[in-house]
Amino acid sequence: MGKINGFALIVFGLLHSLVALVIPGAIGFSGIWQDIIEAGVLDVVKPDSLRIWGYYWFLALGFLMTLYGFLCYWIENQLNQPLPSFAGWSLLIFSVFCIVLDVDTGFWLVLLVAVNEIVASWRKHPVQPNVRQ
Repeated sequence: MGKINGFALIVFGLLHSLVALVIPGAIGFSGIWQDIIEAGVLDVVKPDSLRIWGYYWFLALGFLMTLYGFLCYWIENQLNQPLPSFAGWSLLIFSVFCIVLDVDTGFWLVLLVAVNEIVASWRKHPVQPNVRQ
């Protein structure tokens, strides 16, 4: 199951972004594009417009997850290498942080990918005991 991490992140990121772009009402952002247009489009992400700010980060996170997924996919499938363990651990920490702040989140799926990345890196590069001779 080691070579599915990048693909899974691409799928999660694309779904995240597509939902935000196509049906923003499904995630609590009904009429967001009207709000953005009424605010003037350019430089509308401001502390006094938390709704637009929230939508912006929801959308940006989906794009970033997709890009990270493509990088992971390339490493796993083009270079035929497992992801380095720090990739899994950092994704795990990030996922747990996001889950703690919002329990009702899709980051539970990303947490599964993080655990899979860690296990895959251990299988490919098992920890060797420090034995002196």
